[in-house]
Amino acid sequence: AEFVGTYALVFTIGCNVIAGSPVWGAVSIGCVLMVFIYALGGISGGNFNPAVSLALTLSKVLGGPGLDAVTMLLYMIVQVIGGIAAAFSFRELFGQSIVLQPQVGF
Repeated sequence: AEFVGTYALVFTIGCNVIAGSPVWGAVSIGCVLMVFIYALGGISGGNFNPAVSLALTLSKVLGGPGLDAVTMLLYMIVQVIGGIAAAFSFRELFGQSIVLQPQVGF
């Protein structure tokens, strides 16, 4: 579940970077995230982001609800693999990759 959700999220972000529409890009990313959290949240919690998995583990360490360390590690590995797979798919489908760098003015 974490692989599929992370894959869809990263792939959607890549498609929106290519499209260049800031308004509809944010809407489509939010919609994909909402759909996958509703669809897969009951299976794995719908984290889809290693930072969220880490935050849930820190919550458990501090005495709240959350993930244990082994589950966090497994989720993070699967999430990173899902993101890498989406990046490769994006690259093969569109023939370009996303360049992460500061824009003019920063």
